[in-house]
Amino acid sequence: MPHPSGGRRQAWLPYALVGPLLALIALFVLYPMAHGVRVSLYDSRDLVPRPDEFAGLANFAWLWRSPATVKSVRVTVLYVAVTTAAATLIGLASALVLNASFRGRALFRAAVTIPWGTPLVASALIWFWMFDPQYGVVNYGVRLLGLGTQGIAWLISPQWALPAVMTVDVWRTFPFGTLVLLTALQGIDPDLYGASAVDGAGRTAVFRHIVLPSIRPSLLILGLLYTIWGMKRFDTIWILTQGGPADATNVLSVFIYREAFRNFRVGQASALALVGAGLGLLAAIAYFALEKRDEHG
Repeated sequence: MPHPSGGRRQAWLPYALVGPLLALIALFVLYPMAHGVRVSLYDSRDLVPRPDEFAGLANFAWLWRSPATVKSVRVTVLYVAVTTAAATLIGLASALVLNASFRGRALFRAAVTIPWGTPLVASALIWFWMFDPQYGVVNYGVRLLGLGTQGIAWLISPQWALPAVMTVDVWRTFPFGTLVLLTALQGIDPDLYGASAVDGAGRTAVFRHIVLPSIRPSLLILGLLYTIWGMKRFDTIWILTQGGPADATNVLSVFIYREAFRNFRVGQASALALVGAGLGLLAAIAYFALEKRDEHG
C-alpha cells in the first residue's frame, strides 16, 4: 500500500518541475511586456517614464492618425504573407523532391540546409553584394537573360527593395520548412501508397488525398512559425535597407526600433509594439481555430 505522503509528493512533482520555468517566463517575458504596456501610456523619451509624462491613450491616437503607421502595417502584412507563402511552397516542393529515391539524395539533403545554417550577417552581406547594381551577379543574370540592359538598383529602389529583402528572407528560411515537411512525409504509412496504387490513383490524387491530409498539421504549425518569425524580422532588413528607401521596407520591427532608439519616442514605440503583438496574437488565434476545426472535422 503506497504511503499517503508519497502520493502527495507525486501530485506536487509536476508543479515543482514546471514552476522554475514559469518563474523565468514571468520574469523575462511577462514582466517586460507589462512594463511595455505601462510605458505605452506615457509620452516618454525614456524606458522609465515620469508621472508628469502620463498621456493616456494619446500614443495610440497618434498611431491611428500617422500615415507612417498605416504604411508600416501594410508593408508588414505584405512581407509576412509573401514570405510565409513562398517559404512554405518552396519548402514543400523541395521536401517532395528529397523524399524521392535518387542517387546522391543524402548530399542534396545536407546541401539544402546551408542557407539555414549560414550566419545571418554573413548571408545578408553576401546578398548585399549580389544585389550590387553594377557588379552584382543578380543584375548579371538579368542582362544575360535579356530582361534589361541597365542594372537594377535593387536595394535603393522603392519598387524593388521589398521584393529583394523578401527573396533573402525566403532563401534563408525555406530549408527549415523542408526539414519539417520531409519529416512529416517520411511518417506517412507506406501501405497507403500501396493501396492507392492498387486503386489506380495518379500522382495528383495521391498528393491530394494522402500526402496533403497527412502533412496538414505540420503545414499549419509551419505557417504559424513563419508568420511569427516574419512579424519579428528585423536583422535582415536592417542590414540590407534599414527600412528604406522611402519606407518601402519599413516593417513594424524596424519602425519600432527607429522610433525608440533613433527618434527617442519610447512611448509611441511601446504602443506600436502592442500593435505588433496584437497582429501576432491574431495569427495564433487563426492557427488554433484551424487546428480545432480539424479536430472536430
